[in-house]
Amino acid sequence: MKFPYDKHYFPPAPTITVRLAPPAEPFQTTTIPALVDTGADASIVPFAYIEPLSLQADNRKYLRSQWGERRVVDTYMVDIEIGDLRFPFVEIIADELGDEVILGRNLLNKLRLTLDGPNELMKISG
Repeated sequence: MKFPYDKHYFPPAPTITVRLAPPAEPFQTTTIPALVDTGADASIVPFAYIEPLSLQADNRKYLRSQWGERRVVDTYMVDIEIGDLRFPFVEIIADELGDEVILGRNLLNKLRLTLDGPNELMKISG
């Protein structure tokens, strides 16, 4: 699968669309844009996308932002769909403050990911 970089970011950044579902259930959301962040340890999803799935929090952990702030967050288990690939039981952080889905290394390490910066193109294979 190939995805062009999103030029709404400066500089243009790799983004993809994903869908979310409770584990082992049909996907319920429409496609959601997600920023691919190879520097993020975890994947973060705004709580507004989690709430309609009626999920129970799986765990509580500490999150430290890129600015050094530390806060307690709830984690949830979801299935994530990228194109025709389904990734079951991915732990995500529910973000009550943000409005952007960020895919971190906990999911990206399951992919063969090629970032072609000069051509502003990302290639993904499972």
